[in-house]
Amino acid sequence: FYMKVSQLDQIKQAYEGAVYTVQSIYQRINNMKDRHMDMLRATEPLEQEVKKIDIRRDQERKKHELEIELNVARNIEAQQELITVQNELDQTQKSKDMIEAKMTEIMNQIRNADQRIESLLSERSDIEKDLLGLNGLRELNYQFSKEKKEIELTIYRLSRECEQYHQTLKEIEQEQNNLQKQIDEFENLRQQSNQNEEERQKLHHEIQDCQKKQNEWDKIMTSFTDDININNDNIQNKQSTIDFIQNELKQRQHDIDELKKIEKDKTNVYGTWISDCLKAIENENRFHRKPIGPIGRYIRCIEPRWSYAVEKHLAPIMSSFICTDVHDEGILLELFAHYSRGYRPTIFVMKYPERVHDISGTLDRVRRANLLSIYQVLKIDNIPVECVLIDFKQIEATILLEDLQHAKRIRQSGILRWERIDKKVKQVVEAWTYDGSNVKLDKAFRIYTNDKQPARYFTSNNTQSLTINELNIEITRLNEQIKQMNLSMHELKSIRQTTKDNLDKMKHMSHDNQKIINELNKQLERLNSTMPIAYAYSLDELQDKLKECTLAYNTATKKFNDAKENKDIRHQDLADVTQKHENIVKKIESKNDEYTTLTEKINDEQSERQQIQQQMPKLTKKCSQFNEDIQKCQEKLNELTKKKPKKSKPSKTTNRSVREIQQELDAINNFLKSNEDTIEKRRQAIDEFKAKRDAALALKKVYEQCYRQVQNLEKFVNKRKERFGQIADRHQYLLRHKFKDLMEKYRFDDCDIKIDHKKEQLEIIIKKNQRSVASLSGGERSISTFCFLIALWGSIYQPFRLLDEIDIYMSRLGSDPTDSSLFTMSSVERKKQSDFFL
Repeated sequence: FYMKVSQLDQIKQAYEGAVYTVQSIYQRINNMKDRHMDMLRATEPLEQEVKKIDIRRDQERKKHELEIELNVARNIEAQQELITVQNELDQTQKSKDMIEAKMTEIMNQIRNADQRIESLLSERSDIEKDLLGLNGLRELNYQFSKEKKEIELTIYRLSRECEQYHQTLKEIEQEQNNLQKQIDEFENLRQQSNQNEEERQKLHHEIQDCQKKQNEWDKIMTSFTDDININNDNIQNKQSTIDFIQNELKQRQHDIDELKKIEKDKTNVYGTWISDCLKAIENENRFHRKPIGPIGRYIRCIEPRWSYAVEKHLAPIMSSFICTDVHDEGILLELFAHYSRGYRPTIFVMKYPERVHDISGTLDRVRRANLLSIYQVLKIDNIPVECVLIDFKQIEATILLEDLQHAKRIRQSGILRWERIDKKVKQVVEAWTYDGSNVKLDKAFRIYTNDKQPARYFTSNNTQSLTINELNIEITRLNEQIKQMNLSMHELKSIRQTTKDNLDKMKHMSHDNQKIINELNKQLERLNSTMPIAYAYSLDELQDKLKECTLAYNTATKKFNDAKENKDIRHQDLADVTQKHENIVKKIESKNDEYTTLTEKINDEQSERQQIQQQMPKLTKKCSQFNEDIQKCQEKLNELTKKKPKKSKPSKTTNRSVREIQQELDAINNFLKSNEDTIEKRRQAIDEFKAKRDAALALKKVYEQCYRQVQNLEKFVNKRKERFGQIADRHQYLLRHKFKDLMEKYRFDDCDIKIDHKKEQLEIIIKKNQRSVASLSGGERSISTFCFLIALWGSIYQPFRLLDEIDIYMSRLGSDPTDSSLFTMSSVERKKQSDFFL
């Protein structure tokens, strides 16, 4: 099967027409369905009426069945009642027979009980004769009890005599012990008095020794307490000193921080580049000796009042440097040239002196004139700097004045006209006032004044006379002093602790000694409080009484032994009588137990007979009641037998009761009364319902048949759509494949054609050497157009093919293959009756 592209449009139009036809048919089928639903809604009331008619017919048929079932149920109920009454009669007769048998059994039990009671009563009378008759057991019991009591009374009397003799022996023995004790006490009394006196003297000496020790320890504890107080005072004083030194140490550290800040500010005054230059000087190793500068870093004014005047005098050389030789000067100039772009400080070349020039004579003269030189208000930290200031600025011979009037008074007084000037004394030729005025103290006496300007080099209010190194040395000294003070405090604390330990030990010893003294005093008081014992008899009298007591003791012992022998004999007699009495008592108890047992048996038999006797009236009453019930049941049975039909017709059985059937029958009668109608109305409603129902069914069959046909038509349309897609895809494949083959002949890399049938769009993709379409030449564009047309002709059926200027912009390398391809194409297409016009 092969179809040209020109026929695809016809296929598409036919497909769209078929789709429209299917949609219109679907719309008509939906209209038919709506009509069918309207017809069904119109038949719903008639359907309800027909359903009611069917329900009434069912209810009438059910009513007839229920009436038959009701009669059957009533017959069954009457039969069951007859059977129930007959069963009840049989059960009552059976119960009556059981009662009569039980009554007979009870009469036999009563006769047996009477016989047992008579035999038990005869046995009980025999036991009473054994117990209560002449020479019976109770009479023997009485005789033995009387004899036992007499023997016990005799034993009691003998026991009392033994106790009296025994008590007498105890009293005599106690009196003998007391007498012997008194005799022993008389003998020991002298020894005890002597021992007490010796012990009293010994305790007195021990108390005196302990009191002496206590006094000595009190003195030692007082001295220890004084030492501890002194030691505490010394520790407190040293701690105060340490606190003072620590405060001074903090002040020195604050001074160092302030001097470092001033030093930094002083360095920045000489220029922002000076800090970097100084670091370079420190790092430079070519110097013979490190240069010193700026000079102002090593100068401090210790009198803030004169700082402005001193700055005016020293300002020209404050930023100067000092070098030891020309070699170092050259290196320093190189550094200045590197860090400073215009200004270069003054450099003094001199050998660094080891000590300061001797200016004591000049200073002494100035001091004696009651004047103040600039040297006296300066603190200079470097010897070469101090020498430069003395040599070049005459600071020891330049004085400071309060004002110009003071200068005039000095000139008039002539105190500066020294008679003799030697090498160690300089003449004062210049002065400065605190506001910056300069006075030349020569013969001309010139005065130079100017406006006061802000101070530059001496702006700090720091009056500290020590340098940073001196302050560090002072801090080290203070730390060492604190360390020594701490060691001293530690020693004092250890001494104080030792003293405290000794004091505590002495207190403990003193406390123990005091306890010993108190115990000794108590013992002494106890010895002093002991009184001598006084006796009523002498030693001879006591010994005579002891002999009398011994004689009385022997007599009482003999009487006690005689009474004890009699008592033992009576005890043996009492044991014999007691044994006999116990035997009689056991026999009496056994007889009493037998008597009690027989009495209980008699009572039980009598109570049992009484209970059996009491059952007889109940059973008699119950028997009469059963007779009445039997009579009633017989009468009821006769009545039911009379009511029972003679011949029972065979009918259906039912499991429901009469009440349930009657309730259901009443409900059906109520329903039929509320829904009464006639046979004509029923026929009319049924006929109308059947007519409308048949019309609706006929319409339903029509639209269902149409729906099946349109579904078949829709399947055919979808199949045509699928085939149309297959044809389109086939032509698309042939077009793309042929276009790629043609473009590859012209060495194009990646070429393709994308066709979107839904959007009706066509996109041509052309690349050569990874270049896009926009970068192609005119000849390459003509080649791609020619290849597209040749590929498209394979899918288009037209008798004429027209081409004009196909080789425009093409080179010979491009036009020759184009002509060859066109010739081959015309040869193939001529067989299909196609003509080409170029």
